[in-house]
Amino acid sequence: MARIPKWRHSKSPYELFQLIVEDPRIPKKEISRKFNVNLKTAEIWWNHAVERRIIIPPIFRRKCYENFKEYFYFLNTDDPYKLYWKMQENKEITYSSVETGFANFFIIAKSPIEPEGDIVLEGNRSDYYVSIPPDHDFQTAIVKMRNKLKDLDSLEYFPSPLLSRNYDYEPWDEKDEAIFQSLCNDMRMPFSRLLKETDTYSDKIMKWFRGRDEFGHTITMFFPEGDSSYILLRYFIDTNNDSLLIDIFSELPTSAVFYRLGEMLVISMYLPFSLEGRMIVREALSTLKSEELVTFYTNSFVEYGYRPD
Repeated sequence: MARIPKWRHSKSPYELFQLIVEDPRIPKKEISRKFNVNLKTAEIWWNHAVERRIIIPPIFRRKCYENFKEYFYFLNTDDPYKLYWKMQENKEITYSSVETGFANFFIIAKSPIEPEGDIVLEGNRSDYYVSIPPDHDFQTAIVKMRNKLKDLDSLEYFPSPLLSRNYDYEPWDEKDEAIFQSLCNDMRMPFSRLLKETDTYSDKIMKWFRGRDEFGHTITMFFPEGDSSYILLRYFIDTNNDSLLIDIFSELPTSAVFYRLGEMLVISMYLPFSLEGRMIVREALSTLKSEELVTFYTNSFVEYGYRPD
């Protein structure tokens, strides 16, 4: 486990994270103004947060519309190592990872594929829901989660945000697609570079930015100790109570990613290596199962993954 140097700046990384969540393209000059420091200091703070992977800079993912489908495959294959390298040669693959547990390989593809191995779960993912972590430590999170589990009837239920649509998002043209492809892994791309890459006009880009919440998610992730200080686990849960699980697991001080594949709720969680930090999830799911709010659950540990630039 990598050791992250202590944060020694007067503003916490969480305060910086809050600014980025509010405005993912906030200029560093504006950060310096809000924090009442000079530009060089603001740049140092931002660079430290990103280099230590305390803040993962914002990316953009489209919502689940018919013309934006992504194809997810969890499978067991005889040789995950070889398949990992093979998938990097396939331009249709946008992400792949080697895992241990429920499945030993995971693929996200732009179009349907026939992967090598036995598929254990596949489908088009729903919309995402990514938690905005509270500014507290894991011990506090555990206490809050246990308190919620003791009084489940008091929790407010809300409709699941993990929607899937069987119709296209319109209008959507080649310029919209070009803007998306340029920004999907870098929402902070400089405007001048974006203009050049997309060969489009500024009004079109500004309209795309203003309307982006209709068709996608801007995702900024936060890890108080840097993401290498946590273990990435995926949980696969048979439940009809999405909002309840989102409420409970959003108490974690690290970003959690929620989505649906058919009947299964999938949650990617970054947990500490400590025993208590990992046991709390099992404790919560066991409690929910005993209350018949969860029917089944299992998980996988993510060993390593690859995403093309």
